Amino acid sequence: MSKYHLYLIHAKELTKNPEKSFLFILVLNKTNFARNTHISRRLKINILQGWGIYMKICIIGAGAQGSVIAKILAEDPEIDKVVLTDINTQLLQRVAKKIDNSKLSTERVDASNADDLAKVLKGTDVVINAALTYFNLPIFNSALKHGANYVDLAENWPLRESFLENLKTSDKWQKAGLTAVKSQGITPGITNVLARYAADQLDKVEEIHIKSGWKNSEEGKLVPTWSPGWSVEMALLMWTADPIVYENGEYKTYPPFSGVENHVFPEPMGPRTLALVEHDEAVTLPHFIGKGVKYVDFKESIDIIAGILINLGLAGMEAIEVKGVNVKPLDVLLKLAKPAIEEIEEMEETPEFQKLRGEEVFSCNVAQVIGEKAGKKVEHYVYLNTSISDMREWMRRYGTTNGWVPIPAAVTAIMLAKGEIQAKGVISPECLEPEPFMRKLSEMGIGNFQLITKKQVAG
Repeated sequence: MSKYHLYLIHAKELTKNPEKSFLFILVLNKTNFARNTHISRRLKINILQGWGIYMKICIIGAGAQGSVIAKILAEDPEIDKVVLTDINTQLLQRVAKKIDNSKLSTERVDASNADDLAKVLKGTDVVINAALTYFNLPIFNSALKHGANYVDLAENWPLRESFLENLKTSDKWQKAGLTAVKSQGITPGITNVLARYAADQLDKVEEIHIKSGWKNSEEGKLVPTWSPGWSVEMALLMWTADPIVYENGEYKTYPPFSGVENHVFPEPMGPRTLALVEHDEAVTLPHFIGKGVKYVDFKESIDIIAGILINLGLAGMEAIEVKGVNVKPLDVLLKLAKPAIEEIEEMEETPEFQKLRGEEVFSCNVAQVIGEKAGKKVEHYVYLNTSISDMREWMRRYGTTNGWVPIPAAVTAIMLAKGEIQAKGVISPECLEPEPFMRKLSEMGIGNFQLITKKQVAG
């Protein structure tokens, strides 16, 4: 999209005088045009739609991720309309009041209902699926049907089977000139892009290790509560699944909480105990990276409280009898647990969080890629630190400390709407060009990418 555009407008529409009907020529910067108070919003929309540069983005799901994505997009001067949807109208009202932006509208939508999806996706440039992964397929299919590019935040279970099922439709997306970006957030998402960045510098790739180290905001508490900071259901169930590891051309599975290692992250994160977790990177990276990759795994800081809840049977989805009533243990836990959006807001007000020093690192996400360059064995270790200072900057800009997933998802949607992502079809984040994407992330508050290790390994 060029910086300047030519608009031809009937003067009667500007002056509201039907007697005058000559052509009025404007050459304006799009952002200034959008801010022009002398032209009605309806007329602006008609003009911009006519020139194919009116950007409308729809978000399905108004929870901890979708609400922040909506705020980021509504405040972007190049996005003209943001539609935030959810089945919970009270949540929509609360989020809309907090965002308080005239570009934002809300709509009650049942994400499993094709008619509901159709009414908000028609005429949409990009749909961001921030709902539970159970709704991925209906939203994905509706986006293709109604001509919208698509972004989601994670794959549904079972991961590999769901991913392969989506890939079968890639030709249809390509023929429609559309892009569906699967699993875009911090991890999966940014970690995939870091792996691609490192792989691009190698002639051959042998191993990819994705590692995610986290500090809990309640680590200093004597008796902490469990607050994963995103979907409570998904955060628990991912630890019940058998982790996938790609080995020598095959996808293999291992028991939950296996593959334990003590990994020393760059300071100030330092050592963290990690374990294998079923995660999207181990499924998609072998497919898209190529270059002879033989091994891919994903490990994350062990969530001990999640493990305790699982061992107690509270992740169970089969009904049990309690005093004559059949209940599912997971339903009971989800009923008692606070929604992530409330947990985050409460955490931001706690004395423990307020006392944290700005330079303290809250997370460190790593792509460790081993391969060959010019016949020599090389290891690239690319990482992204997120500090308390970063989180406070997100609070200043976006009104929340929760920027890990919303920022990369919003960046991807903006790039799709502006035609800056050339790849068509069904893709994963590693298919994006790393440097433009990481540059945009830095502009929006996620930065400090570092390549700290580039060494020849013996052999």
